[in-house]
Amino acid sequence: MIKNFIKLLPVVLLLWQCQSDTASNAAISIDEAMYATLQEQLINAQPGDIINIPAGTFELARPASLARRPNLPINGAGGERFILSFRGQKAGAEGLKITADSVTIEDLTVLDTKGDCIKIQDSRGVILRRVKTAWSGGAKAENGGYGIYPVACTNVLIEYCEAAFASDAGIYVGQSENVIVRHCYAHDNVAGIEIENCINSEVYDCRAEHNTGGILVFDLPDLPVTNGHSCKVYRNKIIDNNHKNFAPSGNIVGIVPPGTGIILLAAKKVEIFDNQIIGHKTFGTAIASYQITENTWNNKDYNPFSYDIYIHDNAYERKRAIPDLTKDFGKMVNVVFAGKPQDILYDGIVDTQRSGSTNPMNICIQQPDESLRFANVDAANNFKKVNKDIRPYDCKGQSPGPVAF
Repeated sequence: MIKNFIKLLPVVLLLWQCQSDTASNAAISIDEAMYATLQEQLINAQPGDIINIPAGTFELARPASLARRPNLPINGAGGERFILSFRGQKAGAEGLKITADSVTIEDLTVLDTKGDCIKIQDSRGVILRRVKTAWSGGAKAENGGYGIYPVACTNVLIEYCEAAFASDAGIYVGQSENVIVRHCYAHDNVAGIEIENCINSEVYDCRAEHNTGGILVFDLPDLPVTNGHSCKVYRNKIIDNNHKNFAPSGNIVGIVPPGTGIILLAAKKVEIFDNQIIGHKTFGTAIASYQITENTWNNKDYNPFSYDIYIHDNAYERKRAIPDLTKDFGKMVNVVFAGKPQDILYDGIVDTQRSGSTNPMNICIQQPDESLRFANVDAANNFKKVNKDIRPYDCKGQSPGPVAF
């Protein structure tokens, strides 16, 4: 598809100037006393206890972990006043690793982990509030993949959080059910906010800016939970996501071209509305089947198509710039559309079992702006019949119901 198409085109190379590492070479003073105190509290706490952590910056050499014990609020002294730094990490990968139910984490900052800053797994009832994660050296492929990372959880609330410089996603929720991400700020990551293989999720009143891609709704194969569905993305400010893609080689987000507002990849039952999608040099929103990646999968029950998509009443403003030339998606936009950024692109790949109408995958788009740039790029046929007529998709879709815990 895209790869075969790109082979027929002139190859355009971009040279990126590497920035020198300006991090201090001074010896890192590991705070073993703080680690021992924190880990002791986590091990000995009883349900209903509150773990209060004083103000200060504490250098830790290995992850702090909480397993099994439910109903344990972890309260920092407040944002920048309580910082766990892992820049001298010698063991493990995460900063905080939680495998317990009914956990609330508030008012703290986690920096410079080898892997994920805060990983929460197999938990029921998760709240993260006023939490910050980042890598102080800026955007590097060596950074951990995720800032805030609940996976295989139920009833997840992430609010008033900030995440920066993750080499995969700043705020990621995967393989989870009943998810709300709201009032968050994700910037300078590869993906700002990513909802992956989730059932019943909402992302609203967030700001995603200066990432490679602002908000991603993906459904990937060969995971314990597949065929996620029912996601609402609304009232977000998705602004100037044109950052260089610094994902390590092989990561799925490595396909995201700089200049991406939203990507729906094998997404089902998604509503996108009342967002500001502004300043992207490649495309504002893309609707794609997993097949466009040209990757294979083993799960016979996996459905690779995007369908039941409803996009309406968003504000699109394109960036005046040449679309990305480093990724196949961007190269395709440059060639098919003569270097013009697009607002909404649909790959046009359909399930043959649903064919027989002009809109078999039920892609509904109601955008009143007459200057909107839309195209079905006919990716399944190597882009032979690109169609810019939006009228076959002028329909009212169904809104997923609200998330209820």
